[in-house]
Amino acid sequence: MSEEIKTNYRWPIEPKYKVAEHDKYGIRKNHYVLFKERQHSGFDITADIGTKVHPIANGVVLLAEFDGTTTEGYDAFNDGYGNKVETLNDDGRRVVYGHLREYYVKPGDRVTQDTVIGITGTSGGSRVPHLHIEVRKSNTDETGLEYTLNPLDVLPKIDLSSLTKEFTLEPYASLWRILVSDHPWSFTKADVPYADSKEYIR
Repeated sequence: MSEEIKTNYRWPIEPKYKVAEHDKYGIRKNHYVLFKERQHSGFDITADIGTKVHPIANGVVLLAEFDGTTTEGYDAFNDGYGNKVETLNDDGRRVVYGHLREYYVKPGDRVTQDTVIGITGTSGGSRVPHLHIEVRKSNTDETGLEYTLNPLDVLPKIDLSSLTKEFTLEPYASLWRILVSDHPWSFTKADVPYADSKEYIR
């Protein structure tokens, strides 16, 4: 069981949609890009495209770029973190904000919790518009559960079960409804027919 860590962090965007098992930190039983079990080193916040993203803490921008790290033959545009910003918090933790539509900062920029660093999208290895928030234990390039913290242990507590709003933007919503159903791992490639479209993965 994770234990709460006291911080002065804020949520980068306000969660408002139901939380799916696929969103959570830990082991995904079926990844919606790779379609197999895989670690998930962050927490995904489903969001309307164009939602403003703020840093969870004051710090400095380390990276602001498109990350198309490819795995298993996927094209760069629809894999990896997509448009991402990485910051180094003043407390020494590196934070990744992934799958942005756009980013508005550059390496070396000083940011505060009031800075808009970008807007949400569905770039890279994303199939439903969301923000991937990943909190690393230190200033490291390494990802994975060994090097990260569960964001829910360091962000202000929210009763995620109280989030009941449905995400309705198609074509993404058809997959999203499976993710929040009683059979959240039952999706297949056929449920993501838009996966190779730059109109929808951006």
